[in-house]
Amino acid sequence: MAARWRDLGGGSFVMRSAGALGDGVLLNTGLVVGAERALVIDTGCGPRHGAEILAAVRTVTALPLVVVNTHAHWDHFFGNATFRRDGATDFWAHVAAARGMAASGERARAEVAQTEPEMAAGAGVNTDLVPPTHVVDRDAVTLDLGGTSAELFTLGRGHTDGDLMVGTATVLFAGDVLEEGADPSFEDAHPADWIQVLHRLAGLGGRYRLMVPGHGRTVTAGFAARMADVMAGALPTRSVSDSPYGPAAARSLAERLATLR
Repeated sequence: MAARWRDLGGGSFVMRSAGALGDGVLLNTGLVVGAERALVIDTGCGPRHGAEILAAVRTVTALPLVVVNTHAHWDHFFGNATFRRDGATDFWAHVAAARGMAASGERARAEVAQTEPEMAAGAGVNTDLVPPTHVVDRDAVTLDLGGTSAELFTLGRGHTDGDLMVGTATVLFAGDVLEEGADPSFEDAHPADWIQVLHRLAGLGGRYRLMVPGHGRTVTAGFAARMADVMAGALPTRSVSDSPYGPAAARSLAERLATLR
């Protein structure tokens, strides 16, 4: 097994990689390995990043792959085409995330112009946007990987309106609903709802020993509770200087709240 993967137990792994994110921000890609199939959670920023993630996956397993995208932001699904070329045919996301990918995916190409120029231009191998082939709505879906299963479910809108969780026997992959080591991103968020989702996550500590954020170090349920408290304290803040977040996140939160009024 490649040293870059952290073994979380029970066939679950996590790997941190930079791709086009820069500034020390690392994407967490999850991997759940069964006897018949393996599940990859979030595919990166484009074909270069996707190829890096796929090569790392193949150091762990040669099994056929299923892909889950936790939400519709580009750093979590722009690598899908690389996995499709490798043979993956099943791509899962929340139904609202599927709509978001279709609505904003082409526009988001500009975000990777410096580090994924082929993806930004939409030219070259593995640069097409690969949408979900299967969607999850209100009802959870259980994927049988052969002796190991993964449950795909939503706790409601929060970081986006299409956040999808992936739960194994003891590990929860939460996407950007959990953000460790940096301020949350509020661009597409529903902050009041997000706080409630975080409280629900905090209540799942008896089921999930570990929780994997979209970015940052693996945490436990207590982190979700603390994140909820900080966010709740930020909502009534009237000035950027009084916010518990840095200036960029505080401004983004204020702007998002103004659009939701």
